[in-house]
Amino acid sequence: MKAFIRSHPVLSFFLMTYAFTWLLWGAIYVLHLSSATGYLPFLLGAAGPSLMAFAISAIVGGKQEIRDLWRRMTIWHVGFAWYLIALFFPALIVLGAFGLYRMIGGAIPAFTLLVQKWYLLPIALIAGLLVGGPLEEEFGWRGFAVVQLQKRHNALVASLIVGVLWGAWHLPAFLIPWSSQHDLPVALFLLHDIALSVLFTWIFNNSAGSVLLTMLAHAAFNATITILPVLPSAAGSELPLAFAVALLYAVAILVILVFGAKRFRREKPG
Repeated sequence: MKAFIRSHPVLSFFLMTYAFTWLLWGAIYVLHLSSATGYLPFLLGAAGPSLMAFAISAIVGGKQEIRDLWRRMTIWHVGFAWYLIALFFPALIVLGAFGLYRMIGGAIPAFTLLVQKWYLLPIALIAGLLVGGPLEEEFGWRGFAVVQLQKRHNALVASLIVGVLWGAWHLPAFLIPWSSQHDLPVALFLLHDIALSVLFTWIFNNSAGSVLLTMLAHAAFNATITILPVLPSAAGSELPLAFAVALLYAVAILVILVFGAKRFRREKPG
């Protein structure tokens, strides 16, 4: 088993991540666990990508590999612009989506939660960072999988592989009535993960491989779609979310054209 993992670390990561998460989430669905009894196993399952990244790193490279993976969380001394991008590009995408929706005659829903509970924004960001997916996932998707895949593929291919598998990994959550994915359009969700994967790799590669920056971007995106009424349940239509996904692809394509598919990063001459 260890020999296989050492020979095929990326494949092992995806297989073990899917097995670990789907076993726990599948049990919640089969046993009809409520949010009260199922939340902890759901959260543990959500941590599958990060946990498996550390487990495989330990097998492949021992303590040094674990330290290298953890070190990516401590890379914070990057350009201030990348913090702005990580924290605010999700809001710009959603506001742009509302603009497009309004242009075709759609009624913009009231920003009630933002207006009345604006002070909860930092709390939503921190909570989303810790238990909303970023901490549980980003060591795996970006910190491990993207790094390993970019040893053999360009940034675009690595991002697309991770994006497809990242999106599909969520599928059992759509079956759990109280999960945040349950009421979302499956196709739009899967498409949005692929585009986000490109943008998160772009941020990751331009911040010296900082998992912290991708965690912030992930948390900001989750907080944004929670606070701003872009989801169908809040907007009363799937169109605002569809426009948001379309804008994500537009920005992702722009990143590829401007920064190049090889590394999503402009290389200094010489």
